[in-house]
Amino acid sequence: MATFDASFHEEAFQSMESRRKTVYALVATDEYRFMSSGDRLEFGNEGSITVGTVRHYPHLERLVEVEGWQALFPDAASADAAIAEVRAIEDWDNDAERSHGVLSLRVRVARRKD
Repeated sequence: MATFDASFHEEAFQSMESRRKTVYALVATDEYRFMSSGDRLEFGNEGSITVGTVRHYPHLERLVEVEGWQALFPDAASADAAIAEVRAIEDWDNDAERSHGVLSLRVRVARRKD
């Protein structure tokens, strides 16, 4: 089991804690390319998720087509809105997405740090 670091986004973490958001998306950079089931994604001092299945997709559109937009961004009104919300996140790298694709991480458990 390995541990990886990611930026914290309160709304996304709350949705994972409540089990409404079951997929966490990351750009498939070299930093994350060896992620596998059982690994942990740390969000600084805020919390972490335990990763279930890891899947690679060429872009967010394909991820949403296969996994469902509700799993990725449950508060969005549509698939297009979910994709736009993810791409609007400050640290999302659209160029890296085009070059490397995206990873879909199934959220097993989300835990806050004390």
